[in-house]
Amino acid sequence: MDKVLFDYKGRKYQLSLKQNVITLFESSENPSEISLIDNALSDFDAAFNMDKNIVITYYSKEQNIVLATLTSDNKIAKKILYHYNDKTIYIDNFRLIICNDDVHVFFMEHNLSNPKKILLKHYIFNGALKVKEVAAINNIQIKPFYSVAFDKFGILHLVYVTTENTQKIYYTTFINNMWTLKTTVSEAVSIECPNIKIDDKRNIHICWVEENIIKELKYRKKIDGGWPKGSWDKKITLSFSDTILGPCINIIDSNIWCTWIQQNTFYSAISSDGGNSFSRPFKLAEKPSSYELVKKIEPSSEKIIYANQDGDELPFDSDKNDISYDKDSYFTFYIKEVQEYLSTLSKKIENLQKEKIHLERNLNQKSYEIALKNRNIEELKENIKKIYEDRTKYTSKIDNLNSVYNNVLSENEKLKKQIKDLQNKILILNSKLNEKVENGTIDKIKTIFFGKSNEHL
Repeated sequence: MDKVLFDYKGRKYQLSLKQNVITLFESSENPSEISLIDNALSDFDAAFNMDKNIVITYYSKEQNIVLATLTSDNKIAKKILYHYNDKTIYIDNFRLIICNDDVHVFFMEHNLSNPKKILLKHYIFNGALKVKEVAAINNIQIKPFYSVAFDKFGILHLVYVTTENTQKIYYTTFINNMWTLKTTVSEAVSIECPNIKIDDKRNIHICWVEENIIKELKYRKKIDGGWPKGSWDKKITLSFSDTILGPCINIIDSNIWCTWIQQNTFYSAISSDGGNSFSRPFKLAEKPSSYELVKKIEPSSEKIIYANQDGDELPFDSDKNDISYDKDSYFTFYIKEVQEYLSTLSKKIENLQKEKIHLERNLNQKSYEIALKNRNIEELKENIKKIYEDRTKYTSKIDNLNSVYNNVLSENEKLKKQIKDLQNKILILNSKLNEKVENGTIDKIKTIFFGKSNEHL
C-alpha cells in the first residue's frame, strides 16, 4: 500500500509514502505532518496491534523487513524481522494483518537474476519468526495480484493470480499453521485486481477483472465457512468494458457493495441477498480524479476503499432502496456498454483477421520454405545414394588393386629369390673360374721352368 487511513481519538490520520519517506498526516483544521521513517525502499502497510498502537511494516534501504510500532507520543520503535544479504532481492506489495498476538506479513519477493519468477511469502511473528512460502507467481506485470482477508475467528483467506498456460486466480486459506490446497476460482487470458471480503457468516466474496475478448468485472462467492466446507457458486458478470479499473468489494449493513471505475465514472452494484444476485450498476456522483484506492484500518477490522485527499471515504447509501434508479439511464448504461462491447469486439475481430492474414502469409512462406527444404533433402538423398554407389565401385576397384598389388609383391619376392640364387651361382662360377685360372697359371709356370728338363729326361 502507498496510503493507509485510520481514526484516533476522533481525528483522521493518513500514513503515506513519498520518496522513500513514510509520513503521518493529521487532517484537521490545523493539519500537521510528521516524518516517521526515512529509509523505506518500496511500499508499506499498517495495522492496529492488540494494544491499539499502529504497526508499520516495510522494506528498508538496508535490505531489512522491519516492523515499526508507532507509540502514543509519535515515536517509532523498530524491530528487524529478517535481513537479506543477497543484493539481487527486492521486496514489495506488503500486506500486514494482526490477529490476536500473531503478526502476519505478506509480501512479494523478487530476484533480479530471475525477474519472471516472483515468490509470494508469508511471515508469522509471535515471539518467534516462521516463514511460509505461499506460491511462486509467474510472469505477473499488474499490481496488485493478490488479496488477503481474515474472518471473525482470525483465519486468513487468500486469493492470488498467476500465469500458467493462461492466467488463473487461486484461493487458499491458512488453517492449523499451514496453507491448504489451492482451488481455482477462474481462468482467462488475463486476470487482474482480485479483491476478497469475508462476511459475518464466513462466506467468501471475491471480485476481479478478467479478459478473454473484452474486460469483464466478475463476482463469485463461497458459502458455508470456507475451506474445506462449502462450495463455489457460479460466476456473475457485473459489468463488461475495456475501461474497468480498480474494483473493490465491501459489506455495508449486510449488503455487498462492489464499486469500480468505468469511463472515468464511479459505478456500484449491490447485492442484498448475500451475493446470489446484484442490482443493475448505477453511477455515483463523485469524480474518480478526486479519489484513490486506499486501506482503512480499525482496531479489529480493515477494508479497501476509495478516499479523497482529506481522507474522506467515497460515500455509500446503506439502503439501496433509497437510490434513485432511472429506467432510461439504466438502459442507456447497458446500451452504451453493449455498443462499446460490439465496437471492441469488432476491432478485435478486425485485428484477429489481420493477424490471421499475417499468419497465413507466414504459413505459406514456411510451407514454401519447407517444400524447398524437402526438395533439397530429396536431392541430398540422391547425392548420398550416388556417393554410396560410387563408394562401392571405388571400394571394389581398391580391392582389385590391392589384390594386384599383393600379386606383384609376391612376384617381386620370387624375383628377389631368383636373383639371389643367380647371384649365388655366379659366385660359385666365379670361384671355379678363378680356381681354373690359378691352376692354368701354375701349369704354365711349371712348363716354363720344367718343360725342357722334362724333355731332356
